[in-house]
Amino acid sequence: MNNATYVDDLSLAEMKKILSEKGKDKELNYEQKMALDHAKLFAKLTPAKAEKLKKELMGLELSSEIAVKLVDILPNAVELDLIAEKNKMITEENKPQILELVSKYKKDEEW
Repeated sequence: MNNATYVDDLSLAEMKKILSEKGKDKELNYEQKMALDHAKLFAKLTPAKAEKLKKELMGLELSSEIAVKLVDILPNAVELDLIAEKNKMITEENKPQILELVSKYKKDEEW
């Protein structure tokens, strides 16, 4: 039986942290190396800031899945409109709040 712990809806920053730590203890397999390379390339926030933003976005009645997408993308208004077309949780009412949160964290981009 496998003792692996499964966590849903991880941001790229969180995945980068987990795989980096795992790579210190043992060799990562091919898929894990590829995922780590992807996360290193595209993660925009530190894991702590990514988790905090995710929680704040979920406080706006967004699902964990959508919150993680927004954390990973840190969308501008146009990008948020495109995401909203596919997701009804993002409404005209909560778009300004989402953009405000994202812009607050966008200042801290890159780690």
